[in-house]
Amino acid sequence: MAQTLLDAGHQVTVWNRSPEASAALVAHGATAAPSPAAAASSSAIVVLMLFDGAACEQVLSGPDGVLAGAAPGTTVVNLSTIGPEESTALAARAGAVGLRYVEAPVLGSVPAVRGGSLTVLAGGEPADVAAAEPVLAVWSHAGRLRHTGPVGAATALKLVANLALGVVAAGMRDAVVLGEDFGLPRDLVLDTLALGAFERIAGRGRDRLGADDYDGAPFTLGALEKDLGLALDRARRPLPVAGAAREVAAAGVAAGDANRDISVLARTTA
Repeated sequence: MAQTLLDAGHQVTVWNRSPEASAALVAHGATAAPSPAAAASSSAIVVLMLFDGAACEQVLSGPDGVLAGAAPGTTVVNLSTIGPEESTALAARAGAVGLRYVEAPVLGSVPAVRGGSLTVLAGGEPADVAAAEPVLAVWSHAGRLRHTGPVGAATALKLVANLALGVVAAGMRDAVVLGEDFGLPRDLVLDTLALGAFERIAGRGRDRLGADDYDGAPFTLGALEKDLGLALDRARRPLPVAGAAREVAAAGVAAGDANRDISVLARTTA
């Protein structure tokens, strides 16, 4: 996502908890910062994309975090998938020191980022969302920027969407298992499922049939398990199908697949 900002002509300063992850961006013209505070000090818009709420809290509010370096009026755009109450708490911290805060979780993966066709779910004050549009439009210039309401609404909607995705992924796993029990080739099962409602995940599983390495994933199994947990922990009524999907994802994480694409669920299970 940082690379697309560079490609669009933006001046980009980057910081990553794993510094080596920024090397390729620096080679393409980005400036590396030694801390989130340093990155924020020279930026009108600060973008966070982190694994969970704890990481967002650390990067935003830590001793060398964004709040320590950003000037009043800076717009903080948080693309992370976290709990709605976590997002509202971060917004309150940012607002207390005069910063704008927009939550903007996205729907889509790497090809959509590169093509500018992500769906961006933006939560925040209308003026703050408008201030964030110069970067959000780079990722959603196909007109898929949706202002969902105040802070908290977009993160809630993202959890709803990822819950549905998790259920589909777990269902794909069961379909492959049943196909194996029938003695059907996995590629035939996935080719057939890709003709219908399972097209997105079936296609990814099919494309990776011969791959031994599922790393470099656009959406990891560990992230899916985390997001299903966020949803289930906040549900007010039982969600038995989502609970089963989380168990499937958790089993994959326990088996060492946390950093692999969710299509790993559709691999051979024997």
